[in-house]
Amino acid sequence: MIAPIFFGLPSAAELHDAPHRAILAALDANLVLAVRALRAAHPDLHGRHTPAEPLPALAEAVLACALCLHDVLTSYDDLAGHMARLDCGDSPPDSNCSAAAADDIPF
Repeated sequence: MIAPIFFGLPSAAELHDAPHRAILAALDANLVLAVRALRAAHPDLHGRHTPAEPLPALAEAVLACALCLHDVLTSYDDLAGHMARLDCGDSPPDSNCSAAAADDIPF
């Protein structure tokens, strides 16, 4: 079954350290809603649609794209976090390095 895993809403502290997570969470929430709406409209999606059934086939294509986009959003978030940690080097966790690194928004 194709379903994006919802990022959840980032906390204020997470947004302070990584402001890009706001739009990633918003995009992911929209993906979740789109998938739910498509599944409600087409509860029998199973991948075996004839050319005479273009709507379910297109719904499955949207579901596949939603999963791919979710994977891209997750990868972007992971890489941005990794790059921020690299920018900070060996700074102590209580330093303001994460906030300084987040000033250069990676998008």
